[in-house]
Parts: sequence; structure tokens; C-alpha cells
Amino acid sequence: MYADYNFYTAGYHGDILTAEDAEKWLSRASDELDSLTFGRLSFAFPEKDAHAIKVKKAVCAVAEVLCSVDLHRKALLPQKGADGALRGPVSSLSSGQESVSFGTGAGASAYAQAAQSGEALQALVGQTAAKYLSNVPDACGINLLYAGSG
Repeated sequence: MYADYNFYTAGYHGDILTAEDAEKWLSRASDELDSLTFGRLSFAFPEKDAHAIKVKKAVCAVAEVLCSVDLHRKALLPQKGADGALRGPVSSLSSGQESVSFGTGAGASAYAQAAQSGEALQALVGQTAAKYLSNVPDACGINLLYAGSG
């Protein structure tokens, strides 16, 4: 794991993850970065402090994405109504004649799309990580996001 809860709160200034779930999401985010960097982080972690901090911030940002997508995924799951019927998430409420509308699960937000599609999730994770990892070299001087061989 490349970042811990202390760095998440003090260095990244994050406020989405809790102390209870941070290890889970930071660990998963570290795994995502290992994949995105073709394993370079595991054997050539950047030596310069400025580059190491960028990696840690990327882990924190990706952890927040993964956590948020998971919350959206759970919200999109069918809910059992009082009558026992399964319904999608509530999309609107009215108080006048007690009208309730249920969504179909389709959402426009990037998190909602990522909750429904592995491809959308990978794209969102990649975009988030790239904000921090672009032009950051590993300990061997190779850009972390470079897809070729060193």
C-alpha cells in the first residue's frame, strides 16, 4: 500500500474515506496503480520526495473514486418496497398525492456510469491517476505511465 490514512488526511487532505474503510480503499487503489504503471511502482518506486508524494496523492484520489463508485453501485441496486416488489432507486418524490418515481439505474454522472461498466470504471481510474502521475518517473527514470519497455 503506497499511502496510509495519515497521509490521506494530512497530506492529501481527503475527507471522503473514514478511518474504518481507508485501508480497504487505499489498498485497492494501490493495486490499481500497480496495474496502470505496469508494475513499475512495486520494483522502482520513485526516489525523489516530490515524485513519491505525487504517487501517494494518486493513490488517495483513486481510492476516493473507488469508494464513490461503490456507493453509487450500492445505490443503483434494486430496493425491496413495502409491498415486497423490487424497484430501482428513487428518482423523485412528491408530497401532494404521494407520488414516487423509481429510476431505471441509468445515470449521467461518471460515478454512476463507472458503477455500471467496468470499462467506464477503468477509464475514470486512469484519468484520475494520470492527473498525478503524468511525467512522473520511476526510480529508473522511466515515466510511470509509459507502456513500452525500459
